[in-house]
Amino acid sequence: MKPQTLALVPFTAGDTWEGIPGIVVTINGAAPVSAMSLVTMRFRKSGLAASTAVELSSAQAGQIAITNAATWAFNVPEQIVAGLTAGTWTWQIRITNAAGVKKTYLVGEIIVLDTV
Repeated sequence: MKPQTLALVPFTAGDTWEGIPGIVVTINGAAPVSAMSLVTMRFRKSGLAASTAVELSSAQAGQIAITNAATWAFNVPEQIVAGLTAGTWTWQIRITNAAGVKKTYLVGEIIVLDTV
């Protein structure tokens, strides 16, 4: 399955990022069978090495909130994301289900504007 691409609104480095509200993952109109247990969002500078530079996780308070594990609903709340400097960043959201299976469901790019 190919991950869905989601466009995110640019923001200025050091400002509060608006996050991503109300995400619900479905496959053929329904939540996957096994409940989700972990959501991670990884960022890396576009065009650079494939290593992750910044990571948000549902395992860390305030970074990603699983609102309903059975229906695969979560959100990435507003927050200041330390480490996202000016430039274009590639990101992905990977979900781990209760059986330990990991899949990337959302991908995209976000532009972080330089401060004045």
